[in-house]
Amino acid sequence: MNSSRAAYDLRSFAAFLEEHGELVRISKEVERQYELPALLEQLEQQHKAFIFDNIKGASFPLIGGLLNSTTRLGQAIGNDISVPYDHRNHAAAYGAASENPVAHIEVETGPVKDVVITGDDIDLADLPVPTFFELDSGAFITGAVGISQDQSDNRLNMGFYRSLITGKDTLVINASSMSDLRQIYATAEESGVAMPIALAIGVPPALLMAASGKTPPGLSELDLAGGLMGQAVEMVKCETSNLLVPAIAEIVIEGVVDFTNKVENTLGEFAGQYGPETAPTTRVTAITHRKNAMYYSIMAGRNPEHNTIGAISTYGMQRVIAGNLCEQFLNIKDINIACEPKLGAMLHIFISIDKQNDAEPRKLLEAAFAATAGIFPVSMIVKRIVIVDDDIDVYNLEEVEWAIWTRLSTVDKIMTIANVKSWELERCVNENMESARVGIDGTMDMNAVDKLIKPVIPGCENVRLEDYLD
Repeated sequence: MNSSRAAYDLRSFAAFLEEHGELVRISKEVERQYELPALLEQLEQQHKAFIFDNIKGASFPLIGGLLNSTTRLGQAIGNDISVPYDHRNHAAAYGAASENPVAHIEVETGPVKDVVITGDDIDLADLPVPTFFELDSGAFITGAVGISQDQSDNRLNMGFYRSLITGKDTLVINASSMSDLRQIYATAEESGVAMPIALAIGVPPALLMAASGKTPPGLSELDLAGGLMGQAVEMVKCETSNLLVPAIAEIVIEGVVDFTNKVENTLGEFAGQYGPETAPTTRVTAITHRKNAMYYSIMAGRNPEHNTIGAISTYGMQRVIAGNLCEQFLNIKDINIACEPKLGAMLHIFISIDKQNDAEPRKLLEAAFAATAGIFPVSMIVKRIVIVDDDIDVYNLEEVEWAIWTRLSTVDKIMTIANVKSWELERCVNENMESARVGIDGTMDMNAVDKLIKPVIPGCENVRLEDYLD
């Protein structure tokens, strides 16, 4: 849970980062197509947050890079980052917030209502939306939290949905096959009832985290965000629908979905490849924003903020899988579901065990690939599963690779599975949307344990170099 320090909203977190030299301001005029992304990518690789004050033709500055490391995730919700803070720590904070949610509340008005734009005054070109890559379909909104309402239970749903601007007052809000919005779209289209939707841009970091993850059934992402923040998220009603949106968002785009007009579009995705989508057009009915609003953008492609936030989506899956497998295999020590851009578009699972016999890893590999992760099978989105000994840190990919290539003794320790149904972001699939999976037993053979022990320094974890420096 949070320490005594409070969680930040977008503006206060940006101010904190700037105060500590972690935010760069660019005042020179920049073109939003290609030139801006080229600069964003360089800043991201330096793990800097940024504000561009002068984007040609735009009415708002652009801010981003706020959550481009796990340390920043912890800082943003007021957690202690004086010691190393990684996805294990943040998953624990996320889990605690899931168990201790704080219900959101509706308020009469908020800063996001400072300026209200409707009718002919709506012009999405006022927003500094980048065109990131050469073969992108156009300018994409990447950092907005999409808000819709599930007709089955009237619960507000939140998520990240890349959105292509197609006109002065039209855009396409995409929903992947793994998102709740895909089902909400299907239900609304079948019912024939007009479907309102909203994009909230520049929300508190805790809301970005909650929107990225998969919440347990019955838990609102808004209330999970409240748990992360330690206080209720204040929501206000939209101008043109009954949807609720965050009162302190920088910008909100309100719209109505038109299922009669669907558009195929392409964006350079997190795994360093293009991802196609097809989604209905949304007609914008209003834009509201704060005074001196900032447009928040996430640099698309294989870049730190995109992937740091995206990794949060594995937390819920990790809990489900760990609970399932640990009941069957009592000697499991740790599980890491890795969402790493250098590992491609698919997830990889690394499991450490206190191995009792040489047959165990194979049985665990088979069980892991056969497991489910909520509404979809593990095999659909996991490319590789590796089993290692308990002397290996499964969150350290260098250690996992070292274990594989020092302990892989025979060919039967490699398991391959052909023609597995995959998801749309894996681009190497065949015409049936199928591809291969790999399982690896990277454990020491029982008869070779004495030869393969990893050298360690006793007590090294208690000796810190900084304590010896002036």
